[in-house]
Amino acid sequence: MPLLLMSGCGSEKTDILFECPSPDGGEIATIYLVSDGVQDVNRETKLNVRPASESFNSSMFSFSMRHGFDAIIRWQGDDQLELVYPQHAMLTHQEQVIFGTSQTFNPDARIRVSYSEQPSTHGYFVVEKRCFSGSFE
Repeated sequence: MPLLLMSGCGSEKTDILFECPSPDGGEIATIYLVSDGVQDVNRETKLNVRPASESFNSSMFSFSMRHGFDAIIRWQGDDQLELVYPQHAMLTHQEQVIFGTSQTFNPDARIRVSYSEQPSTHGYFVVEKRCFSGSFE
């Protein structure tokens, strides 16, 4: 069941869609949806990657998109992940490398992120699994 977080003033809301731990469990990638609660056009899907010991912070993100509400995460190692997003999504923010200071990691830490787009059904993938950690199952 998704977790609903209310943030700040107004009607903005944050829904965690799913979380995906790295192979060693040291990091967690979170896909979440932020909306103003009024219009669908104002919702964005975002990616947050943080140390497992840290709390989720919806203001820290390294990827965001509109018109695509689903994603698949494939950890390819403890410091490398792939994010798959719907083909017709409008990208609003995209980082290739998450540096230590950007999301509370050790200053020397880096997580490399690769991106790929795939066809979807109205912004959603028709798959059972959205989190792959380590070897592809």
